[in-house]
Amino acid sequence: MDSESKLTPEIRLSFRDQFREARFKAQKDAEAFEEIVFVLERLGTLLSPGCCGLGTKGRPGKRDSIIAVASKSPLFNVPHKLRELHTPLEELYDLVVRARNDAMHEGATARHATERAIELSLVLESALMNSYSKVSDFMVRNPVCAEMWEPLRFIRQKMLVNAFSWLPVRPESGAEPRWQLVSDKAMAQYLVPRSKGKDLNKHLDQQLKEAVEGGGVELIPAQIRQATDAVESVLAGWDGQPVLVTLGERNELLGILTPHDLL
Repeated sequence: MDSESKLTPEIRLSFRDQFREARFKAQKDAEAFEEIVFVLERLGTLLSPGCCGLGTKGRPGKRDSIIAVASKSPLFNVPHKLRELHTPLEELYDLVVRARNDAMHEGATARHATERAIELSLVLESALMNSYSKVSDFMVRNPVCAEMWEPLRFIRQKMLVNAFSWLPVRPESGAEPRWQLVSDKAMAQYLVPRSKGKDLNKHLDQQLKEAVEGGGVELIPAQIRQATDAVESVLAGWDGQPVLVTLGERNELLGILTPHDLL
């Protein structure tokens, strides 16, 4: 069995999700590039179980099989055409592996390694998702949500900690099962004019439900899609707001899709 044939659709999606999660961690922590390397090692073990180490140029290890997968990405050949802007993937790979073996994992050295690891992850994510076209293939599963009973300070914290501009708002129990969205824009428009002294704390302690019913925070009805919908059908006329993916009549939230997830 050749390396490529080991990558079944389920395994491709699993590794794409692992790389994506590791990349998110690395983007939050400039010294967390090893999170991406761990996924790289797992992929290499699957593709080349008899090889030891990730390898570098001249000492292949698992390098050749991983680069063979990466070569399927449309991004693979871009550096050869725009060398002044991009680093060829083979060089990226070797830089990341050398950084992995280096004892210095702090400060500028670690940040540089993290940048390279993120670039490498993006190419591999693209390669693993080549030819996929359904909403379920690209959506982020189990998204962070806001609840109507939560205070605005907690919803604000969720947005800032995760760098989210939108949060799905879960329907209240017994209410019409309609998912909505709360935006950072709506939160800012409500909170910033009230940011003086004790007034801000009072409004931060408000439940989202109270702020909505008082006309202070506006919720936006979410566009709902099914996991099996084609991405092209979502792109047609898309206003750029997140699309929520639900499970049939149960209206259970499966995932969220943003333009960023498709890039």
